[in-house]
Amino acid sequence: MDETSEKVKDQKRETQAPVALRSLQDAVTKYVDDMNRRLQAGLAVRQTQTAFEVHGLTEADALLRVSLTGENDIQYTQLIKRHNEMQSGVIYVRTSENGVPTILFSDFPHPNVQVSYQEASKRLLNSTF
Repeated sequence: MDETSEKVKDQKRETQAPVALRSLQDAVTKYVDDMNRRLQAGLAVRQTQTAFEVHGLTEADALLRVSLTGENDIQYTQLIKRHNEMQSGVIYVRTSENGVPTILFSDFPHPNVQVSYQEASKRLLNSTF
């Protein structure tokens, strides 16, 4: 690739990464609302200036924290309940010509796998229960 196409790609990532983060937040919020309705889970999504978090109603610490990285990917930190430990990872944002970014979730030991925002929200939250 030449320098011009790299700059265009970087500009797309700068505009599409926040869209991907908002889309993921919307999917997580819908999933949390569903879990609260069906399971009375007592979860709340809170937005900060640079991220969003999922908290238990009585929990001070976040069960899940999601933010953009400096490289315009999505970083997350989640509680893995069965091990009672925090785990971090990256969801890669890929730009598209139509303006709708796609996301790639780590699927160890396989290479990154493209997932829907709904599937990513389930992967992020299911480990906390």
